Amino acid sequence: MRLEFAKLVFYLLLIASVFSSCVKQNEEQLPAKVAWDRDVCISCRMALSDHRYSAQIIDAKGKAYLFDDIGCAILWTQKRNDMEGARYWVNDKATTEWIDASKANWTFGDKNTPMGYGFAATMASVENAIDFEIVKKRMIIGDTLVNKFQNRFLNQTIDSKKHDHNSE
Repeated sequence: MRLEFAKLVFYLLLIASVFSSCVKQNEEQLPAKVAWDRDVCISCRMALSDHRYSAQIIDAKGKAYLFDDIGCAILWTQKRNDMEGARYWVNDKATTEWIDASKANWTFGDKNTPMGYGFAATMASVENAIDFEIVKKRMIIGDTLVNKFQNRFLNQTIDSKKHDHNSE
């Protein structure tokens, strides 16, 4: 009798676990809780430590992917084909709260972003705000702050080498 009861409990637990695994987790695609300075960016492996610039992508199934910079998130999605219906969350630079990236006011030129891409989001009103779709396009074509600095440096280096060779 005791063995029968144990089998019944086992089968009930098995059935319950099968049904619970079919239930969608995080259907609203809300941001996951971050263990700051412990969780790492899935793209570059840097720790999520700056509460002003981190990002998350919550896929259609509710799974969270964490990033230290919105640029890492955008570039990471370019290598994937399973992010349709995903929702992007970013930290509000002013409040550090999680905000929907598509509803944010974006700025360009912030030298403090973790990867140097230069994009920052806020819900506050900002002058010359750019749309998230523009942020994504600029990331994809490489129109970022770090690339601008690298190009300027490389052009100066090339120009100085030309000048050095011409003066010989």
